[in-house]
Formats: sequence, structure tokens, C-alpha cells
Amino acid sequence: MNRLHGCKVNTSGDRRNVLVFDLYGTLVDWRHNIASFIEYYATKEAVEEFFACDIKEVHSYKPYKEVLRKCLADVLIKHGALINDELVESFILMFSKSPPYPDTIYGLKILRKHGCETAILSNTDKDLVNITLNGFKELFDYVITAEEVKSYKPLLTAFLKAYEIMGIKPSEAIHISAYPQYDLEPASKLGALTILVDRGLGYSWPMRVKNLLELKNFLFELNIIG
Repeated sequence: MNRLHGCKVNTSGDRRNVLVFDLYGTLVDWRHNIASFIEYYATKEAVEEFFACDIKEVHSYKPYKEVLRKCLADVLIKHGALINDELVESFILMFSKSPPYPDTIYGLKILRKHGCETAILSNTDKDLVNITLNGFKELFDYVITAEEVKSYKPLLTAFLKAYEIMGIKPSEAIHISAYPQYDLEPASKLGALTILVDRGLGYSWPMRVKNLLELKNFLFELNIIG
């Protein structure tokens, strides 16, 4: 069996399989940090209003810190809560410290033990991702953000620029995400293999796993890892 730095390759050695992960909501629990902060300073109802604002704001590129700032300000002002620069900066830092799910780090280590190349494609800024990945960034061969590709998922340009950075074809990418609408649907249109990690958000997808440990077994059944 021939291998590059990634999972299995064909006998001519000219094909790679790169596991491309979404970060927030797939590998780390951003909803927990955001919800606890907004509930503390505003109301529980404001949480879903924040996420609705986030979806609206990422249709055109701007630094993600601006998205966080605007959406937090909108919901706090609406609910009559305090808003100042220090509070916004604290919120952005708390977002960037979203904790990994219990299966994330161990699952990534197992996948890399099997020779898989791993990547992140995230709708955020580089400095925020670096804080989030502190202590396990070395588990990724590529960390690509909207800041670098100047485009947010689900726009296809975000994916195509990421493939260019990694030097792969869309068919060589395996996208793993908890969000079909941001990752799996657009990646499928480009010809990539797509797998849903079910984090209890109510989404369905033809290929689905419960966690990264189950992902390893699933990839084994697909003959992607041995």
C-alpha cells in the first residue's frame, strides 16, 4: 500500500486524502461559551438571536471579530444590557477559548496515527483560531481561515481557495462537519466526500458518525484508512 503524508493513496502515488474539519461546533463547543456569556449578561432568548445574526453577517467577508462585535452589540442593546469595549473584548476572547469536545483530541491523534493528513477550514480569523487550538494545533497539517481565503463558507470560493492552499483536488478532500449547510452541501457540489459529525443539532446526512472515534472506524470501512 502506497502512502503520502495522508491516508491511503492510489498505486501511482498521485492522490491524497485530506480530512478537512470544520472547527467551531464540530471540534470545539462554541455554543456553550457563547450561550453562557450571553445568558449571563442578557437573557436566554438572546442566544438564538445572536446565532441568527451570525448567519446573516457571514454572507460577505469582513473580519470575524467584527461579526462577533456587531451581533453581541445588537442582542445586548435589544435586551437593555450593558455594552462597552471591555465587554466585547471579553466575549471575543471567551469565544476563542471554546473547549474541545471530549472525543476531539484523542480522535485526531488516532487519525494521525493512521497516517491521515488533517486540516481545518474555519469561518474565523487566524488569531482567534490560534487561541482555540492552543495545545493541539500540531494535530493539523493545515489551518485555513476566512481571513486567508477572504470568503466565508458556504461560498464555493472559500473551498476552492482552501484546496489551492493545500494543493489538492476537491475529490481528494474529505469534509467532516456538524453543519451540512456550511460545509457538507457546498463541498458535495464540488465533488468531495462529506461526513456529518452529529453534535445533537438535529441535522441529518447520508454519511453520519457520532464522534471522531466512530469516524476512524467509518473511514476504515470506506477503505480510506487501514
